[in-house]
Amino acid sequence: MAEIIQLGKINTTPLEKEFGKLKTDEIIITNERIDHIKKRHPEDFLLFEKYGVQTVENPDTIIKDCKNKGTVFMVKKLPDTNLNVVARLVVDDDNENFKNSVMTFYRIRNRNLEKLANKNKILYKKE
Repeated sequence: MAEIIQLGKINTTPLEKEFGKLKTDEIIITNERIDHIKKRHPEDFLLFEKYGVQTVENPDTIIKDCKNKGTVFMVKKLPDTNLNVVARLVVDDDNENFKNSVMTFYRIRNRNLEKLANKNKILYKKE
């Protein structure tokens, strides 16, 4: 059974404009997803430990993933890089017991962030 770790609370306002009412504002990560980040993005895991909560609770940009249902990219800008949390939201027709959850986390260069924003829909941008 996957261990569930509570990360924090997300601001649902910009998300609900696009997805409708979310089941919860809680966001979690499982130990399985932590293992995924450690294996697939090992150089980024320390950044996740340090900035993961800030990235989901106070992102600089939120982009809708137009390819995957209920999925968003939550991006935090740092002086030398950007951090991207890919999160699956619990939308209206999802199981009531599910929580918003982190799928993965990695650094993203400005150029790739611009491409991501151009191919998808920006839901929120901090001014």
